[in-house]
Amino acid sequence: MKKVDSCQRPVFREKLSVKSKITLFFIFLFPFFLSHHTHADSKPDAGPPFVAAWWCRGAHSQTILGNLWRENPEITYRRERLELPDGDFLDLDWVDGDPRAPLVVILHGLGGSSNSSYVLTLLDEARQKGWRAVVMNARGMSGEPNRLKVTSHSGQSEDLEATMQKLLADPNNHTLYLAGYSRGGNVLLKWLGEKGANVPTAVKKAVAVSVPYDLVLTTSRLDRGFNRAVYTRWMLRPLKAYALHKAVQFPGSLDTATIQQADTFQAFDDHVTAPLNGFDNAHEYWRSVSSALFLDKIRTPVLLIHADNDPLLPAALLPQDVIRASPFLTLLITRDGGHLGFLAGRFPWQQERWLEGRILDFFAAEAPVAPVPLPAR
Repeated sequence: MKKVDSCQRPVFREKLSVKSKITLFFIFLFPFFLSHHTHADSKPDAGPPFVAAWWCRGAHSQTILGNLWRENPEITYRRERLELPDGDFLDLDWVDGDPRAPLVVILHGLGGSSNSSYVLTLLDEARQKGWRAVVMNARGMSGEPNRLKVTSHSGQSEDLEATMQKLLADPNNHTLYLAGYSRGGNVLLKWLGEKGANVPTAVKKAVAVSVPYDLVLTTSRLDRGFNRAVYTRWMLRPLKAYALHKAVQFPGSLDTATIQQADTFQAFDDHVTAPLNGFDNAHEYWRSVSSALFLDKIRTPVLLIHADNDPLLPAALLPQDVIRASPFLTLLITRDGGHLGFLAGRFPWQQERWLEGRILDFFAAEAPVAPVPLPAR
């Protein structure tokens, strides 16, 4: 089976220096030498705990290898173009099935698409359950540039609203489950908070994974030290290429030299994301769209999955007081897992889909899982 041509996950393509190779060697192997057994979740929970693969322990191993080594099951999509009220469009990629079956709506992370590996594995598991699924590709992320000057960004809940209106127009879509990853999770939580008690009854539950709840905190961590040298450089590469295309598409809108020189999210969002999307500057953009601001308004059962050692936003920095206070939010913190990692299994070629199982188990449970009481930090 063939996958729809789409934007691929950003991967390392440049030749690494000897120093970089040594650094990555120790990043991957140190966790193995520091511990002789795998670690399970440190918080009590009703489901199976996450046990990190022995060959992939630690924040950076899970984050980097989760991007590079996760399975890539073959998925055939049916693509549907959704015309937006502002004249732009979104591409929705469908995995069809029994029209009476539940529908899982998936929002990918920054620079991702329907071809991101964490999306493919969830689609594969949903398909095996006999469920349907649809991936909402963010603007410009489906393999074709979007029409307007605006770009995809972390607060684009209006696009999810347009997608939901389209889906709910079909009476077959009577049971919807929503899953958002990283930036897509931020958009999902923002939309749920904005809708509050007015979320359509067909939307039963949601799961958000590795969400950057506070974008000011997250970008400040990304723009320094190891995170800046590895993750920011990694994530900015496709975004800068996309911005350079925008500069050609809309002459005079962006300075190409500034784009090429941007090596932090502060610089990129100040000169690209903010001006193209109507924000005064990067800080105003981050502050106004952070999902932490919307959590207390959510009235839909949501499972929040986060690794304690997420290098972008460790669990210690999550808005846990707000989450604990809500009867609608369930927080599951795993000891290991990194950012969108959660790799488990005996060998890289025999991986266990713990994350996908937890997501679908939460959706399938007849009653919402009770919020997990977490010890004070």
